[in-house]
Amino acid sequence: MPPSGPRFQYNAASGLLPKGVGQPVRGSIETAKEADMITGGCLCGAIRYEASGVALGSGYCHCRSCRHHTGAPVAAFVVFSAEQVRWTSGKRARFESSPGKFRAFCSTCGTSLTWEGHHDGTDLIEFHISTLDDPDAFPPNEHTHYREKIAWLHLSDELTRYESGMY
Repeated sequence: MPPSGPRFQYNAASGLLPKGVGQPVRGSIETAKEADMITGGCLCGAIRYEASGVALGSGYCHCRSCRHHTGAPVAAFVVFSAEQVRWTSGKRARFESSPGKFRAFCSTCGTSLTWEGHHDGTDLIEFHISTLDDPDAFPPNEHTHYREKIAWLHLSDELTRYESGMY
């Protein structure tokens, strides 16, 4: 049975980190770099963003809300603190999917962009990996809300599976 409960811990040097990791994640622990800059945006190009620094994590989310927001059987995400993110063009539309939790999208083309919320004193933005200019830079390293997985979706990876999420 997969573990559940909070998965992040605070590190004074680096901020929020996945528990038991010891340093932030970008692709893999070995490739984490403080100076990394990622960019991405929506399908029509109206909305663009960038995030600097090390991602706080990446993974798959199986919750019903993420599946509805993306229209996919599972969502892949990469997490940054809101302080690391800059919206460089356009204005994202936001929908409050539950109290204090927002889903952002492009109101022109409909691209699902983010989950946004607050956890342990930090405002977080989770970008859908498919909206990144280089989605290969962030291979997911876990499954969250695994108990909500669609029954016909069979997974063969060996990533950690958490029954629920951290927020």
